[in-house]
Formats: sequence, C-alpha cells, structure tokens
Amino acid sequence: MSSMEKTDLGEMTAAQLSDLFASGRASPVEAAKASLARIERFNPSVNAFAYVVPELALAAARESEARWQRGEPLSPIDGAPTTIKELTPVKGIPWRRGSALGAKEPSQTEYLIMERLRAAGVTVLGTTTSPEFGWKGVTHGPAFGNTLNPWRTDRASGGSSGGAAVAAALNMGVLHEGSDGAGSIRIPASFSGTFGIKPSYGWIPSDTPTPLFELAHRGPLTRTVEDAALFMNATTGPTARAMYGYCPTPVPDWRASIRGASVKGLKIGYSRNLGYAEVQPDVASAIERAAGRLADMGAIIEEVDPGFSNPQDALLVLWYAAEARTVELAKPTEEQKGLMDPGLIRIYEKGCAYTARDYVAAEQVRADLKVTMARFHERYDALMLPTMPVTAIEAGVDFPGGKQGKDWSDWSPFTYPFNMTGQPAVSVPCGFDAGGLPIGLQFVGPRFRDDIVLMLAAAYQNAYPEEVLSSPRLA
Repeated sequence: MSSMEKTDLGEMTAAQLSDLFASGRASPVEAAKASLARIERFNPSVNAFAYVVPELALAAARESEARWQRGEPLSPIDGAPTTIKELTPVKGIPWRRGSALGAKEPSQTEYLIMERLRAAGVTVLGTTTSPEFGWKGVTHGPAFGNTLNPWRTDRASGGSSGGAAVAAALNMGVLHEGSDGAGSIRIPASFSGTFGIKPSYGWIPSDTPTPLFELAHRGPLTRTVEDAALFMNATTGPTARAMYGYCPTPVPDWRASIRGASVKGLKIGYSRNLGYAEVQPDVASAIERAAGRLADMGAIIEEVDPGFSNPQDALLVLWYAAEARTVELAKPTEEQKGLMDPGLIRIYEKGCAYTARDYVAAEQVRADLKVTMARFHERYDALMLPTMPVTAIEAGVDFPGGKQGKDWSDWSPFTYPFNMTGQPAVSVPCGFDAGGLPIGLQFVGPRFRDDIVLMLAAAYQNAYPEEVLSSPRLA
C-alpha cells in the first residue's frame, strides 16, 4: 500500500514519511504525534520502552518541520520518528543499560552513532528495552521487567534488542537502533516479525571501548528493508575515532543498492542447519519454501553446509570474559549484585575463571571461522539459512521448556557464528508457524558486501510481503 492510500501516519514507513514531508502533505510534528500515540496505546501491553520523551521528541520534530518548510532537510530521514536501544546513551535520557546499577540522571554524552543520527535530523522518541548490559538473547531483567512479543504476549520478544524489534513490529516509530553481539538484532527480528541487519563490522564505527571488541555490531530494526537502508546511509562511514575494525571507502549508497532489487543469477548456498543444529519442523518448512521461491525468482540455489563445526564454546569464552569485564567496570557491591540478573552473575563468575590461554584459543577459532567463510564466499554470493531454529520461546525465561541448558545461545545456533566472522547478516520475515508466530529467513554475505544481503532481502520482501500487526495480540 502506498503512502497515498494510507491515512494514518503511524502506519507509514520512513520512506513514505520522507515523501510526504518533501511534498508538504504531512509534517514531522504530525508524524511524531502519531508515533507517540501508538506508544501510548500499545506499549502497556508489550513493555518495549525504557523511557519515552514526548517533549524532547516534539521539540526535535518542530525543528525538522522548519527545515522541510525551508526546503533544507538534513537528510531523507529528517524528522523520522526513531528509537534508540537502551545500551546507547542519549542526551536527556538516563542511561540505565537495562541495569539497576545504571545512571539515574539524564545522560550528558552520546556516541558517534547518535551524533550521525542527530546530523540526519531524526526525531528521537525514547529508548527501548534491553536485558541487563545486553547479556542474553531475550529481553527481561531487573531494570525494566519483561518485554513481550506483540504477536502473542505470552511469548518472548527475543533480545537483546527486544524493545527495538517490538517497537518496529508495532510501528511505534519507523527507525529503531539496535546492537548485535551474538544475534541481538536478528533474534528479536525473527521472533517479532521484523527486518533486522547486523552490518559488516566497521561500516558503523565503534568510537567507545567495549569488552566485546569486534563481536558487537550496531544496526537497525525496521518494518522494511528500504527503511534499514536509509538508516545505514545516515550512520555508515569512516572516522578517525574508530577503535576497532575499519570502514572501507567509498561507502555505498545502500538505498540505491536495493533499487530494482533482483536475485536473478545470484548463487546462494542453502544450509538447513549448518550441519549441527535441530530445527523446528514449521521453521524448516518455511525456509524450504523460501528457497523454492528464490529459485523461481531466478537465484541459483545449491544445498550446502559451509563446513565448520559449532563454534559455541569459543563464543562463550569471548562472551563470558567480556561480560565479566563489563560487570567489573560497573563495580557492584555484594549488595548491588543481589539486584542484578542472576544469570548475568553466573556468567560473570565463569568469565572471571578463564585464562589468557583460553581467550587466545577462542580467538584462533574465530580466525579460522573467518577463513572458512571467506572461502565459502569464493563459491557463493550468499549463505541462506534459518535465522532461528525455533519460533518465539515462552516469555520471561532464559531457556525454553523449563530446562536449564549450557547457555541461552543453545537455542540460537545460527546467529553467533557470523558475529565471530564480522560478516553482514540479515533476518527477513518469511512466514508463520502453526500458532501464528513469525519465522525469520537469514542471509549472510561476504564481509563488506552488505549490498548483497540487502538486495536479497529487499527482493524477497517485495515479492512476498508478510502480514504486519495493527495492534498487539494478547495471549
């Protein structure tokens, strides 16, 4: 449906709003008010927001409105209603990081990604929920409670960018910043029926210290691939402030890369389970159907596994050591530890026990994995596989079915390998299970070829758009 056919600004995409702002048929103030109204209506059912800042949002929207009226917008997303994950500081909003230990006073500083979004003129509506310090793939914790799946509110939203994904699913804003250290954009995108991209590491530079180093990527969650490309246009690019990785030049025009998106002639390696994971039958069927659709669209589909064994143990060394350092830097007292997520305290203790030799061995696994995937992409333009082997698990638990596993990543085996390699990976909706819960299709591309995965996702979404929510579905 085009923006001309819609009357509710709250239902529109960033691209549609941009067209309306340019023509004068709608204003950023009206769009901000529409998004704030949706937050007021929907958020009590799903708990996607840590903070909502109507006064700050409307002040920014009025400034954007004046720029559009002068014909001087800062970018195509000037005035786009936007949310920021609670792990990213935003001036004027307390930076809690999902933790009872977080700051209670409004932040006075921002990271480079916020500076770039500000320079693009976006309207920040507020911050979205995350588990404590983003430590797990679901979004519940001591600071903000439980973020629920809008498709069925007794199910998890996924995480750690759960609030961002839920906000995207319900269009409580049109652009939603997230971060992904082991699947934290793609897990909630799959569970919540939205699009998410973990860009190649380096496109969006990290200008602040992080114990996760090159595991942690920032990127958008949106309803459409086009909106994600607009977000990336505003936030990608080199800087002397980058602490890890590097950003190539020139930086592509991501929106242009999906214009007239086609999969014809692309050679795609299709892996059902990476050779080592179990997949829910409904999910397997949906991915199989997607493979057939892509073949009908002209892609060359070959069933193949990339050829690596499960790197989870190495991931856990890197992850737990990083979380141990994160907790250490927070300097909690024993009393304060009692206020923290018990699961985070457990991995903090495990992370403290690793040796330098353990860490070096894990880094070697990561290096070998990068080479394996680079060789895979000498033969294939992209890898296609499920984003998640399951649909949304029960809300409020770290492990489904009431069983304690080795780690929450047990049930997300298809996401973290590509954090370890730094490759671009996307999740695009491709159907629903028998209970009406969304299923995500994942495309993984060569490093710095984000244009390939964006093009694949855009072509698939254009050909097979999935249902979007008009309101939360209460369990």
